[in-house]
This record gives sequence, structure tokens and C-alpha cells, in this order.
Amino acid sequence: MYISLGLAMPLLGFILFTIASYGLRSAAEYFVILIGGLLGAAFRLALALALFASPIMAFICVVRNDYTSAALWFVSGIVLYVVGQAFKTVPTAEELQQKELERERKRIEDEAQMEKWREDDYKKRMVKAGLMCPYCYSENVIQLGTTRKPYSVGCALVFGMLSGSAALGALCGFKNPGKNKMICRSCHREFTVKPK
Repeated sequence: MYISLGLAMPLLGFILFTIASYGLRSAAEYFVILIGGLLGAAFRLALALALFASPIMAFICVVRNDYTSAALWFVSGIVLYVVGQAFKTVPTAEELQQKELERERKRIEDEAQMEKWREDDYKKRMVKAGLMCPYCYSENVIQLGTTRKPYSVGCALVFGMLSGSAALGALCGFKNPGKNKMICRSCHREFTVKPK
């Protein structure tokens, strides 16, 4: 009674100290990892002892001329070896925690990459609209003017003569709207953008 009480008090103190230090949820996660590690270690120890004992017991049964028991011990040793090899592939608590940290790091990197792609897409759209400088990516830009000519008499005459139609030539005299000439107030470079 006194021995179990002597063992229980330090364990209870450890549990209360962990809850006070980490909080209830973190302490529960900590104890799950701790108990899982202890159970895994106990299973590995029992498996190692059984693997060590099975060939010895098989040999003792052969010496006693009990071949069926010897075969049973031998087969159980093989089965225990296969189980032990399969158990080696089961990750420990530390490996699971490391994988979780790696997964979290990968998720953060993916989010950062997506944010960079969104930012690049935003910059491309702003530059195309003429609201951002394509050189320094400043939004401090102003429009100087346009590079368009509203009507070209020469183009209308040439196309009218080639097509033989004055109406078609007159329509071809209207030119495209041209481009807007912009200047950045931050880097003082000029650039042009197509109007919408």
C-alpha cells in the first residue's frame, strides 16, 4: 500500500506540473505521445525477449525428443521475426511529430508560393491597365497623353484607290486608338499602355 502510494505521488505531481506548464490540451497531446512511446518500447522489449527465447526453447524441445513443440517454437520464432520486421516500419512518436512538422512547413511554403503568384498576377494586371510602373512597380504614375491620330487622310486615300471604293477607303482612315503615354513619378521612366 505504502509502496504504491509512494510511486503514485511523484507521478501525480508530474502530471499536475505538466498540465500547469503546457495547459490541458497540450498536456494531453504530450501524454498521448509519451504513452505511445512507452507502449512501443514495451512491445519492442517483449518482442526481443520472445525472439531470444524461441530458438532456445526449440533447441530444448529437440533435446527432449519433442519435435512437435520444437517445430511450434521454431514457427513462432519466424512469425515473431516477421512481426518485428513489420513493426520496424511503424513510425515512433518522434517520427510522427517530425512528419507533422514537415507537413506544416510544406503547407506554409505552399501558401507563400500561392501568395507570390497572386501578387505577380496583381502586378501584371495593374501594369497592363497602366496603373503601375512596369519598371519599379510603383503606383505613383500619371498619364502624359496619347500617341494616337484620330484620322489618317493618307491611309483613306491609298486604301480607297486600291479597293476602288471611296466609302471603304473613308472607313479605313479611322485608326486604332493608339496608346496612352504614362510616366512614373518614382523612377521617372516613361512607358505606354494600350487603352481599354
